[in-house]
Amino acid sequence: MEMDTSINNEDSSQVYLCSGCGGNMEFDIPSQKMKCPYCQTEVDIQDDKSLIKEYDFNDIKNIESTSTWNNEVSVIKCDGCGAESVVEKDQTALFCSYCGSSHVLASKQSAGIRPEAILPFKIDIHKARELFEKWIRSRWLAPGSLKKFYQSDKLKSVYVPYWTYDADTYNSYTAEGGKVYYVDVERNGKKTRERRVRWYRVNGRFERFFDDVQVNASKNFDESLMRKIEPYNTKELEPYKPEYISGYTAERYSLGVAECFETAKRKMYDALTDDVRNIVLKKYDEVRNIRIDVRYSNVKYKHVLLPVWTAYYDYNGKKYRYIINGQSGIVSGNSPLSPVKIALLVLLGIAALLAGLYFSGNLPISNNSALMYCFYFL
Repeated sequence: MEMDTSINNEDSSQVYLCSGCGGNMEFDIPSQKMKCPYCQTEVDIQDDKSLIKEYDFNDIKNIESTSTWNNEVSVIKCDGCGAESVVEKDQTALFCSYCGSSHVLASKQSAGIRPEAILPFKIDIHKARELFEKWIRSRWLAPGSLKKFYQSDKLKSVYVPYWTYDADTYNSYTAEGGKVYYVDVERNGKKTRERRVRWYRVNGRFERFFDDVQVNASKNFDESLMRKIEPYNTKELEPYKPEYISGYTAERYSLGVAECFETAKRKMYDALTDDVRNIVLKKYDEVRNIRIDVRYSNVKYKHVLLPVWTAYYDYNGKKYRYIINGQSGIVSGNSPLSPVKIALLVLLGIAALLAGLYFSGNLPISNNSALMYCFYFL
């Protein structure tokens, strides 16, 4: 059965009509197809991964000025948190995917550079709720009552904007490699064997190509939370088509290509540091003081949309956020801590320390006192 797509003109809305009943079709996660919510008709989305392009980093302004994404979508801004979302042209009513507010207004902000690719949701709402409930039960330092009061029904789906970068790197490094050796020494009449390290200066050069370094382009997500659900498998990216966000929202990027490349460079530098460490450790026992001079060449980028389930839950008047990778199901979030459980954990630690000192004979008090302390803390 064919999908009937009606397009009026450049600035009109694009609607995906079901040929069976005329309803507006939406992207369906379980089937990975367009599906009519009324008569259940399904239609494949035809894609060709070879159409995904990457653009020259030195040509950013030209790509921005020629983007036609505004013809396909509208930008809506939340009055509550300021987040800007990208929705279908004909979508007017919307709850903010970030704070849940219904105070959303049309924005005159340009949608920006059109996404080159999208990673469709693989985790549906039912699986996302299941994953969150499992995660919240694993928060053993959280108050016991939390497990009864969380609200998994507030989960919302959103496509988060990312930039991915490719780059050739040419690297010159210096470091110190350490050779371990042992010497016999005598202290206070006792002979002991001490571990020592003799350090040598090392240097070298190597090349490395980076493919699809992922950088979050949203200011609305805590970067520490996002790092915990990365990386996404970009091998599953599909060429961007408006069909994929039918029934969903996508955030407009709030961090630009050049700004996010600085973050990408830090990620690449960390990876290169690991490379140098591994190179040095092939000949030495330890390594320190790694320094790398990196030259970047042939830098390419693309705008991609990656899937996230997100929500806040309220506990004792405070909001806590959690996010779920819509591809892998990895959960990251914040949760309140129970003062009682933390205090008990500290007391158990003290008791374990005292017990260890007692049995090793290094506790500077009598054995009876040590046992009394242990029982007191336990």
